[in-house]
Amino acid sequence: MGQGSLFRIAGLNDDVTGVYLYALRTRSIRLEDAAEDLGMARADLKCAVEQLLELKLLRRGTETDSLLPVRPDIAAADFSAPVEERIHAQENQLRMLRAQMLSLLPVYEEQLTETGDRSAVEVFSDADEVRGLLRIAASECREEVVTVQPGGARNHRILAEALPRDIAMLERGVRMRVLYQHTARGDLATRSYVSKIVKCGAEVRTTGQIGERLIIFDRKIAFLPDRPHGDSPPGAAVVRERVVVAYLLRLLDQTWGDATPFDASDLGYQGTVEEVRRSILRLMARGLSDEAVARRMGMALRTCRRHIAAIMQDLGVNSRFQAGIVAQRRCLLDDVTDLGFTESGG
Repeated sequence: MGQGSLFRIAGLNDDVTGVYLYALRTRSIRLEDAAEDLGMARADLKCAVEQLLELKLLRRGTETDSLLPVRPDIAAADFSAPVEERIHAQENQLRMLRAQMLSLLPVYEEQLTETGDRSAVEVFSDADEVRGLLRIAASECREEVVTVQPGGARNHRILAEALPRDIAMLERGVRMRVLYQHTARGDLATRSYVSKIVKCGAEVRTTGQIGERLIIFDRKIAFLPDRPHGDSPPGAAVVRERVVVAYLLRLLDQTWGDATPFDASDLGYQGTVEEVRRSILRLMARGLSDEAVARRMGMALRTCRRHIAAIMQDLGVNSRFQAGIVAQRRCLLDDVTDLGFTESGG
């Protein structure tokens, strides 16, 4: 479209943009003149003009049938004013509604105390309710949040949902520590997320194995997973007991101190391959199958088997049984007291 393409407005077709540019050139247009000059059918011209009038990019002049162009910034302000007013009204309504609902919180807390239903550990089976509690805890967090995430690659949708919430916490000065397994390093979405939160001040590390998910806010409230039987989505146990939360933090600090800082610019398991394979060897020594080892390590079965093959090659053995003997001789399994290597890997 030539010069007109430089002024293309998102959502406007060539006719609408062309009429607006024509109005800028002629300063004032009439439908009869514009239809002839632009070579447009009157119906198409009328449709374009109506759209420009609706967007406030044209206004009617004092003369009959006269249309004048309007500066885009002025048109944008005029067009958006009613929308902004509605948004502000909805925000005020939302604030009032939230304040009214929160006014019932003291009554709720008092009732729980009187009936003895208030517990240091509350179990919530509804996943949506758990997500709501996590959002509230995150919004109220002021000092520190610690997250432990087992498994390998994180779900990209969960990361996209968590990113603005996490950045908001970091921007208000909350210290954030995140612990992943080494296998999370190989995932592009996870590396992207880590890069963004680290730039905002978060600390991220990885370790070989992680037992369960754990989230602690302000050293006061901990979220532990509740995994029901069947296909039901997992719930959570919310722990407010000070002694229990402090104990969980001490356990975490031990693992955190030995963990490896996560440099999102590194590709794959760079710098952690040896530890990954040592963890796999420990799990093999306990008699876990390839499938179970892969689950515990948070990696694909095929990837896990490649590591197992590399371990066998490094040890110079052909079977799990031989691997157990050689690993024990080389003191590679000092922390494993029960060697359960079998030929089948079961």
